[in-house]
Amino acid sequence: MRIATVIDISLVDVPKIPVTVIFTGGCNMDCGYCQNAEIIPLDSGTEMAIPDIVESVRGNLSDGYCITGGEPTIHKDLPLLLKALRDDGAGHINLNTQGSVPDVLEKCLPYLDSVWFDMKTIPERYAEITRVKSDPWSRVLRSIKLLIESDVGFWPRTTYVGQLMNADEIQRIANLLHELGFQGEYLIQNYKKSTGTRESLVTNFEEPNQSELDPLLDSMPSGITLKLEWR
Repeated sequence: MRIATVIDISLVDVPKIPVTVIFTGGCNMDCGYCQNAEIIPLDSGTEMAIPDIVESVRGNLSDGYCITGGEPTIHKDLPLLLKALRDDGAGHINLNTQGSVPDVLEKCLPYLDSVWFDMKTIPERYAEITRVKSDPWSRVLRSIKLLIESDVGFWPRTTYVGQLMNADEIQRIANLLHELGFQGEYLIQNYKKSTGTRESLVTNFEEPNQSELDPLLDSMPSGITLKLEWR
C-alpha cells in the first residue's frame, strides 16, 4: 500500500473521537477542486508493508484511526490494513471514500465503525465532476447500498463548490439518499481555495455563500437532516 502522510492526532476528522489520520496515495478520480491534489497520482506516497504501517502509527494518543486519501479503496490490501489495526487494539476505525471500488469496500466492512462517504454530485454528472472517462455512478450506487444495509455508520457528505454546483443538486442528492433508505445527517461542507488545489483548475470556482443552501434546511425528505458546515 502507498502511504502519503500521517497526522498523529486529529480532533476534527471523526466527531468527538481523537484519531490518527492515515493518508493513502493515489486516486482513481480527478476532481478539479480536490484539496489533496498532490496525492492524486497513483505513484504518490511511499510503498509500505502492512506491519510497517501499523508499527509507525502505534502509540499515538488517539482513540482510533481515520483512513483517507486519495482514495483508500484503490488499494486491494486495505482490508488487511484495517484488520491489522483492529487486531492491534484500535478503537474507532473510520474510512473516507468516494465509493468507486465496492468490491474492496465490502471486504472492509467487518473492520469499520464509520464511513465518510463523499457524494460528489447527482448521478448524471458523476463522470463530468470527477473528470474520468468511465462513468463511476453504478459502482458508487452499489457502495451506498452496501453501507446502508450494513451496521457501519454511513455519513454522506458533499463539498459544495460555487459556480460548479447548485442548490437543486443538493436537494436531489438528499432525495436520492432517502429513496435508497438512508436516514440521518447529510453534511455539506464548503469549497475553500487552498494551496492544496491546482490553480489552473479552480480559476472559475468560487467559495460559496451558505445562504445559497439555507432554504434547503426545511425541505429535506423525512428522516434526513441537512448540516451545513462552513469552514
